[in-house]
Amino acid sequence: MEKKLTRSQQKHLDIINAAKEEFIEHGFLAANMDRITASAEVSKRTLYRHFESKEILFESVLTIINDSVNESVSYQFDPDKTTEEQLKALAYKEIDVLYKSYGISLARTIVIEFLRQPEMAKNLISNIYSIRAITQWFSAAVEAGRLKSEDPKLMTEVYVSLFQGLFFWPQIMNLDAELKGEALHQKVDTLTAVFIQSYGID
Repeated sequence: MEKKLTRSQQKHLDIINAAKEEFIEHGFLAANMDRITASAEVSKRTLYRHFESKEILFESVLTIINDSVNESVSYQFDPDKTTEEQLKALAYKEIDVLYKSYGISLARTIVIEFLRQPEMAKNLISNIYSIRAITQWFSAAVEAGRLKSEDPKLMTEVYVSLFQGLFFWPQIMNLDAELKGEALHQKVDTLTAVFIQSYGID
């Protein structure tokens, strides 16, 4: 049976949800605490009791999203499936996380704010945006003899760089629309082929 939230916990969640939508629609600088309180149906006093500043609220929104992603995302290596098949499935899941859990609008706000406040970026990056699920899969694939015996963390850096170059930065910079259909499949195929060419074992 799911535990019922206390009134304070529910207000905390309502503030987080309202803040996420506010940051998506207006960005960090233009985000308005009055609109957040109105949307969350709480007083400004209640909001500041839960979150001392807009910066702390922003960090909390990102941390909660990331914690949710980390709890739901796990990549289990399957010896009965090909390396290519599993890497493609991993890519589609990561795309789903990027486009649905975060969304390009919020991701763009995050990038802008990280550039404006590098200290915030340093603190957040050290605590969130864990990509351990990908690294764990690479470790299992290496152990199974499917990938070259290289450092899984370095593999992760290479993979994430390729992934972001195809599915993140073009959308963040307004160069491309969110990928769908055949265009999406082609880029997943490219990402997978390049990675296997670099680290796969014949």
